[in-house]
This record gives sequence, C-alpha cells and structure tokens, in this order.
Amino acid sequence: MQKFVAILMLCLLVGCSFSTLHASELNEFGSQDAYGRATGVDLTISNVSFSYTTAGDEEQYRMFSSNYPVLGFNRPAELYVVDAVIDVPIQVDIMVENLGTAASGTIDVNLKVLHNEYSLFEMVNVTVQMNSINGGNSNSVSQVFTPTYSGNHTLLVSSTSTILDDNPQNDQKIRSFTVASSYLNCDDLTGWSVGTQWGLSSDSALSMGSSCHVGNGQYSTYSDNLVTSLVTPVMDMSDAVSNPTRTNGLSFYYTGSVQTGDVLKIEVLSAMGGWYQLGSVSASVDQNFLDGQDYQTFSVNHAGATSPLIPIPQEYFHSQTKFRFLFESDASGTDIGYYLDELVFVYDQKVRPEEYSISSNGVSTVGSVPGQWGSVRVSVTNNGNISDSVLPEVLGLPAGWSVYFANPSGVSINAESGVLLAPGESKMIDIKIEPDENATTGLHQMTFRGVSSQYASINTTLPMQYQVIPDREPYIVKPEVSPACPPGSTCPFSIEILNIGDATDVFDLTLDTSTLPSNWGVQFAWTQDSSVLVRTDSPVLVDLTMTIPVDAIPDSMFSFSITATSQNNSIRTVTESIDISASMISDASVEASEYQLQKDVMVDAGETISVEFTIWNNATRQDIFSVGIIHDPSGQWIIEQPNMDNAVINGQSHTTFSIDVTAPNTGQAGDEAPSITPVITSKRSGMVFEGLPYEGITVNTVSDLELRLLESPQKLTPGIASKVTLEIENNGNGPVSALLSSSSIPSTWHWWTFVDEMNHTGMIELTAPYDDGDIQLVELWILLPSAEKAGEIHSIDFTVTNGDGLIDLQPLDNDVLFDAITASVRIPSMSSNMTETTASVGGTASVNASVKNIGNAVDELFLVMTSVSTSPPNDDVIAFMSIGASGASRPLDILNPFRMEAGQEMVITVDIIIPDDIPLNTRIVVKFEVIAGEDAESRPYELKHEIMILVDNQRSMQSEMSLQSEEIFATGMPAPYWINVTSTSTQPEEYRIHVQQPEQWQSVCQGVLIDADGQSLQHDAGHLIPKYTDMMCELHRLGGETEGVVTVTVESVDGLLVWTDSRSFVFSEQEADGMQMNVEMIATSIASILFIAVILALVLRKKAPEDEYEEEIFMQIQPASVTSGPPVSSNGPPVSQLNDENETPNMRQDATVGSSYVGPQVPEEGLPDGWTMEQWQYYGQQYLDRKQ
Repeated sequence: MQKFVAILMLCLLVGCSFSTLHASELNEFGSQDAYGRATGVDLTISNVSFSYTTAGDEEQYRMFSSNYPVLGFNRPAELYVVDAVIDVPIQVDIMVENLGTAASGTIDVNLKVLHNEYSLFEMVNVTVQMNSINGGNSNSVSQVFTPTYSGNHTLLVSSTSTILDDNPQNDQKIRSFTVASSYLNCDDLTGWSVGTQWGLSSDSALSMGSSCHVGNGQYSTYSDNLVTSLVTPVMDMSDAVSNPTRTNGLSFYYTGSVQTGDVLKIEVLSAMGGWYQLGSVSASVDQNFLDGQDYQTFSVNHAGATSPLIPIPQEYFHSQTKFRFLFESDASGTDIGYYLDELVFVYDQKVRPEEYSISSNGVSTVGSVPGQWGSVRVSVTNNGNISDSVLPEVLGLPAGWSVYFANPSGVSINAESGVLLAPGESKMIDIKIEPDENATTGLHQMTFRGVSSQYASINTTLPMQYQVIPDREPYIVKPEVSPACPPGSTCPFSIEILNIGDATDVFDLTLDTSTLPSNWGVQFAWTQDSSVLVRTDSPVLVDLTMTIPVDAIPDSMFSFSITATSQNNSIRTVTESIDISASMISDASVEASEYQLQKDVMVDAGETISVEFTIWNNATRQDIFSVGIIHDPSGQWIIEQPNMDNAVINGQSHTTFSIDVTAPNTGQAGDEAPSITPVITSKRSGMVFEGLPYEGITVNTVSDLELRLLESPQKLTPGIASKVTLEIENNGNGPVSALLSSSSIPSTWHWWTFVDEMNHTGMIELTAPYDDGDIQLVELWILLPSAEKAGEIHSIDFTVTNGDGLIDLQPLDNDVLFDAITASVRIPSMSSNMTETTASVGGTASVNASVKNIGNAVDELFLVMTSVSTSPPNDDVIAFMSIGASGASRPLDILNPFRMEAGQEMVITVDIIIPDDIPLNTRIVVKFEVIAGEDAESRPYELKHEIMILVDNQRSMQSEMSLQSEEIFATGMPAPYWINVTSTSTQPEEYRIHVQQPEQWQSVCQGVLIDADGQSLQHDAGHLIPKYTDMMCELHRLGGETEGVVTVTVESVDGLLVWTDSRSFVFSEQEADGMQMNVEMIATSIASILFIAVILALVLRKKAPEDEYEEEIFMQIQPASVTSGPPVSSNGPPVSQLNDENETPNMRQDATVGSSYVGPQVPEEGLPDGWTMEQWQYYGQQYLDRKQ
C-alpha cells in the first residue's frame, strides 16, 4: 500500500532545487505599478499556472511537474523539473489583472511557446478572447495545447485590450516552459533489463503504487558483494540539439537506506557500447517506512542554473541511448536498499524536418561574353514554420567558370552562412556568373539550389539558363618579314586580319601613315574595301601597296599603323604597327660545304648528325639573309631548321650554317633520309636563292636492349618459388632476340621464366620499337632447395644480351641486381607406408607415421597428436603413443609439443591392445595430426593421415564341462561327463584334448581311449556359424583311489587357445568275490582280441576290394561325425565294447534287442540325431537334464 509522509523532511529541500528557471536565466516581467493612467486601463499578467487535463495524467506526472499543490505530497511549489510531458495535453491558466480604474474593454490574450534553441520558431501561437475587466479586478482564462517538442522552451503571454493601455510595458509575461521527453513511474518493467534483487516494490511509492527497488523489501536486506543493475529500454534520443543552452538530463526521487561503502551509480550507454557514469547515490534517506516515507532528489548547478536535473553530455544522446542504475555492495554490511520513482528525462529536441520548407522562383537573367560577369536573379521564400538560413549553390557550373552570390544591393552573400529568412519571408539573391574565356556561346543549363542550414534534405531547386553572348574581336597578324620595295618602285603586300571572337563580324580598317617620311606612302589597294567581313574560321588578307621614292637609301626602314574595329562591339579594337623598308639588289648562292661533301653520312637509328651548308654573298655590299631549308616528306626523320635566324654577310664573303638530322628510332639499315634543299632570302632585297638538294644520309642498324627490374623479393623462401618481375625493352631500330642469363645463381638452385603467362625457354623475341611488341614483361621464378641455410644474403643479377651477338649501344642498362635474404622455412611433412592393415580379436596392432621438419630452421613448436576411434564404438580398445626412439608413452587426443631441428625426422608409433570381445570387422581408425611450421600467411601447416585397422581375424574357443555330479559311481560302471567345445575363429582350428586323472583311471571320449597324447579335434572356421562339438566321455575306475579329480584341458595345436576345467568323481568298491580275477581275465581277453583285430585289419586292407576299403574308411571317420550323442556302450566298461567291433551288425542288433529296456521315455520327436536306444537307456536322462 502506497504511503506518503505528511511533511516532507527538510533534507529533501537541501538535496533539491527550486525551479529550472531563475531570474538570472530569463527575465520575467511581473506586475508593475501603473503610471500615467490617461485611460484608466492598466492590464498585466499576474499569474500563469499549469495543470493536466485528465486525472490519469495528473496522477502520473504531477510529482515532478510545476502543478501545485499536490494532494498528499507536501513538496515546495518551487520543487519541480518540468511543466509538461511531450505529446500529453496541458492546460495553461492565465490570470489577467486590471491595475487601472476603468473597464478594460474586450481583451485578447496571446499565448506563444518558443523553442529556446531556434530563433522565431513558434511551437504554439494561440489567442484567447476574454470579457472586459473592471478596474481593480482580475479574471482568468484557460487554454489547452499539446507540446510536441521536449526541452527547454519559453512561454510568452501578452494581453491586449480594445482600450489603450496606460502602461503597455507590463502587458507581457515571460517564463520558462520545460517539457519532458520521457516520464517513467516504475509501475511496469516490460522491456527493461532487470538484474538480481531489482524489481517493482509497493513498500514505498509516490504516484502509481510501486517503485523500482534494489533489495529484498523493507523487512529484508540486499546481499553482500552484490553487483546488479536495472537498465531502461532503448530510447532514441538522436534528435537532440548539438549544443543546447540549457541543461539536458534526468532526475528522480529516491529513498531507502544502504551501508557505508555501498553505492548506486547512474550511468548512460555511449554510442560505442561503453557505460559513462553520470552520478551516484550512497547516502541513506529512510530506513523505516512504518513512520512515514522520506524521499530525496538532486541539486545540480549547470548551464547557469540549479535544478534536480543530472546533466547528460550531448554525445550520449543517440539512437540507442540506455540508462543503467548499477548497485554495488561490499561485504561490510547490508541494508534495505534503494527505492527509485518518478524518473524524468529532459533534452532539447531538434526541430523536425517537416517544420522547414523553402521555395524559389526565377526573376531575371543577364548574359555576358566569355570572361565577363553576368547575373541571374532568383527569389527564395521560407514556407516553413521556423526561421532558416538558405545556403545558395549552383549545380552544373561548367569547369573554369566563376560564381558568387550577392544581395541586390551588391553586398556579397557568404555561401557558408547563407540568407536568413523568417517564416513567410522572401529575399532576392543575385547569382553572379563569369564564363571562362574559352566558353562556348549559347545557352548553358545549370541549376540553382537553396539548401536549409538545418537539414540538407530540405532544399529547393530551380533550373536556369545562362546565355554566353558571342564575342567579336579583331586581330592583326604582323608580318614575320617586313615588306620591302626597291627605291623608285610601288610594291604590293598583304596584312592578315583574324576574328578571334565567336561570331562573324565586319571590321572597319584605318591607316595611319603620319610616321612615314615624305614621298613614302602606304594605301589600300584599289580593289580593297576599308570594311572587311571576317568569319571566325577564315582569316582575311588585306591588300596594300607601298611606294618608295627613288632617292631612298637601301635598307632604310619606317613604319605605319593599321587599326581594325568591330562594328558590333566597338570596344573590341586593335592597332598594329607595320614596318616597311627600301630594299637592295642581292647576289648570293648556297650549297653543302666542302667538308660536308667529304663527310661519312652513315647514321645509326635514332642518331642525330649535323649537315653543314655555305652561304656566298657575291654582291659588293653587305646583305642580310634569312636561312631555311626545304625537304621532301620527312616521314619519321626529324630535320630541324638551321641553327641561326639571320646571316649577316659582307660583300664577296661567305658563312656557314648547319642543320640537325635525326634518323628514326625504327630506322632500318639502308633507309635514306629525304633530300634537303637550302634556301636563303635576302632581308634587304627580298630576293630568294635556292641551292642544290643534298642527299645520301643512310641508316645503320642499332642494337639497344634495356633490362628493368620491376619487382624483386626481399626474402627467398626455400622450397617455394619466388617471383622476380623484369621488363625487357628493345630501344634499337629493329626486331631482336634477347637472351636472359644470370651468373650469380648457384647451380643447386632452379629458375625459369614465364612470358605471356606461359613457361618460356630460349630467346625472348622483341619487335622493333614502332610495333607493339618492343617491351616484354618477364616473370622469373627462383626455387631454392629446402636445405638452403636460412639468413644468408644473396646478390642476384640478371643480364640481357643480343641473341645475334651484336654489341649493345647502352650496355649499362643491360644488367639488374638485387639483394635477397634466405627466409626461415618451417615446413612439416608426414609420411607412412600404410593406410590399411589388419588385426586379430584380443591381439595387438602397431601402426606408425614418420614426421619431419623439411624446412631450413628449427621449429620450436612442432605439435603432434594422435587419436583412435572405432566403428562400431568400443571403449575397451587401449592405445599407446610413442614418439621417436625413446619409447616413452605420450597422451593421445592432445597436442604434444616437440622441438624439431631442420631436417630432423621422428617416428610416431601407436600400439593398440584389442579386447577379446570386440566384434569382427570392427574398423579402428588411427588419426595422426601435425600442426607445425608456418606458411606464407603466417599460419601453421596442418597435416593429417589416417590408418585403418580392420579386425578381421579371430581366435576364439569356448569350452565347458558337464556340471559337478554328486553321484557315487560303482566301480566297474562308467561315470559319464560331457565336454563341449565351440569355435568362433575365423580360421580352421585343431585342438588336443588332454585328461589328467588319478592312476588306474581311464577316460573314453567318443569311443576312443584318451592316452597321454590326448585326443585330436578339428573345427572349420566358425566366425559366421559357430562350430561346436559335444563330446560324451566315460570315466572308468580300473583301480587305485576311489575319489579323485579329473582335469580336462583343451588346447589349440599352436598353444594360443587353452581351456582347463576339473570335476571330482567318487567310486564305490565292489565286493571281493573274484572280481579281481575277472578283471584281469577281461583285460587279458581284451588285449588278445585287440591284437587279433589289428592283424585281421591289416590282412583285410591288403585283400579287400575297393568297396570294403571304403567301408573301412567310413568306420574310421564315423565316430567323429556323431556330435549330438554319446558313443554306443554296453553295460560294461569300454574294453568290453572293443570286442563288439568284430561282431556283425546282426549280432549287435540281436544283443540290443535282447536287452531289457532301461531309461527315460523316448521323446515324441524320436531319438536325437545319431543316438541309439542303448545310448538313450544309459544317457538319455542326462541329455534331458542338460537340455532343460
């Protein structure tokens, strides 16, 4: 149940502030005394208060809001953080008071809410009308609105009456208006991250019946060494203003108690995922809620004001903002913990883009010629709800053009700050544009864009055209050689006029001859008009004539001026001074010099030679000659003009000049240069003299190969080919076969080349430089042997030479050299000569693999691991691993580290003990794994090898002996016992059955007396179907002890399989009535009969026909085939039975029939296979008992 304290403790006031707005922050105009009451009306806003429009909102937000008083919660009126909550309707109550004496008339009360971080942004602007207020009275009016932006705002309330106010200075009231971005009541933690011992508690609360509590309730305590946190859901605060002028932060009420050393930290999540501490709480407030509840909050001085808000640095306002309340306790003691309630968050929100809107319209445009300034005027309008600066820019401005922005007054506009526009305001912007000097005439498309200074997405674009007006500019080309004319003559000459503008124009021409001497004259030719039409692409020659008087001195020179003016643009005018002279009569000749005619004229491809000519002045006066040459088409030959401009030669004298001739780089042997004709022109007379053509310059063949190193390795890794990239270029004058060689690569190394991504041997063909194949990229690979020592430095060179043996023109560029060090290589290898082997059940198996460090450096961490798996799984398989010659056992299934020298090799051996009960065809897989060395990417090599052991061999024999009998057997009567031998071996088995018994006791098994050599028993392979033999044996006491132990041993002939078991037997003595004599007589008779039987058998074997011999064989093997029953026996011991072998079958049958029946009832299915009635009489009951 929620409890409230009647009187809030004074400590609450100590730990809090009184208002988020103070007189030092914002001027608050209150009531002032009226003065000069001419009308008797003096209105003032005496009070402004806020209240929530619904009871639910009131209950939820009142504790930290400015609404006052709060029922049941005695907090000071000044103790609040916000006036309203974003998107929650709020009612403002405005009290208007008339301090005057007369009725005010109708009053308009205007309410505005302004965003503090922006100029002229009115979030609310409403006007409410109220009735007249009599003097000295007051009245109130209410208005409901919903704030849509959180943060610190300004509320401006003004009153205006229909009657003139005597004191308008107090008609307006300004105060702060703070809106919370989020207000949490700790009534629902859905979406929160709730740590240990955090949760909702009703022990203490302020508004919604619960608080956020860390601990275990007011009647318990939190734990020692507790570190736990309560984390809010994600709050998208990325729309926070960057540099707010007021405090942005959070606040809450808290109560409860903690021990010294325990602390509650308030933290905020950074954009990088770390937590930043904003503040902490470690004091105790109230430990006992039975006498009431005390709450406390914060008091922080920040941004020029003191408030309960804990400031939050602006970088922590982002799209994933979270707040964490981290509680930490030590082991010194515990308490009830903290209770938090009324969490309020405040930050200044940016104005949303929908508040902004700008538009633009074209006004006018003034074009210009290239290089001149023109302008385009546009109008921009702020159509949004907030003042904004529009940043102007021009898109699509041609390269080389210039632009700047100006007000119509001519003052430049800073493109970085732009033009400030109030809502609804329009302003003109002049876009000043200067086309490039080479701009083409016509209309140029570009775009004006005005961008909001707040949001780049808010902009306006306006397509515009700028016209570059064609220019018309005359240009007069001054003759390279001044026109000359002999004295006493009139000579024509021409002057070239150009239009270097962009449009055809008519140029007016004028001549100024005032500088010429008397009798000298220059005038237009009689066919030449003084106005000429000149197109931009067609120069015009203006024809003139000059008159030289007869008494003019030869070589005398004077000048006149010619002016050309554009008719379309009169500012475009040009004047040029032209020299004219009186010439002389020249006499001269020019030809190749004597030295040149005797000189060798063979030249290498690309080589330059000098050709010398002689000029003769045959006149008696000095002459000045301009020197030049003419020649046939030069092709790729370079024939330069003479190395002198003018030659001044006295009369009857001569001089020489030379020219340079360069053969083509692609010149082939025998190629001839074009013929060269020297030409001289007298500058004094204008006469031209031409010499004889000079011919015979011929090209030699040049070999010039160049080898460049583009890429070389710093390290050479043994066992891994290293790439060297070379480039061969043919700088000669024809195709060449290049030979690449090296004198520094050891013979134990290998190297090869790749050309055009193919392995290449032999010569490398290069075309002449004028074809595309004169440069060839060569990839050269060098492979060092694995044993190459690490750390050695090698200087490796490569040389390219002409395959035809020609000497290279530039031998210094035929070699490349680089140094490389042998890298340390650690490469493991693993080999084994087996992948499969076999083993026997209950036996052992051994497999091995050889590992080696085939690198050239020691490997300090050579890891070896083996593992053994079976299919089907069998946990009884035991494996041992050993490495090297030590034989020491190493653990399996873990990596065993070793130090491996370069080239060192060790053998890994795994020995396996195979259990006796493992199923046949079980597959045992031994996996060898090596992790060692280091590849080119610094990763270890991983080698694996598996060997499968197939358990396909089994030696298994199971034997059993009949149960111990408690019967006492009469001497002279046989004591029966059974031996069962079963083989499941995968191979045929042969056993020897031995019986150890007291003296004068005998055992007969399957009708055969077991002597000292034992009895042989053979089985086929029984791994698919077990092979077994039930052997019926009889124990006869001929004498000696009456009690004894019979031990039966079954052993394979190779001694691998052995089984032994024993049974005790007891015989009773017969009465001494001559039995001893009978026994001796019987024994003697038996021996005689046996002797006779052997003799008879030998005789019959020699004489009997084939069918009798077969019958004999049948009789010999017959006992071995009877495995399901005991041997035939009479009432007496086996020795008497031997006599029956000589009897005929009829005699045996009569004896059997004649005997009285003794024994159990014959089964319904008849006698067992191989049994006779006589056997059944004596041993049938044992058979039935054993079967059960």
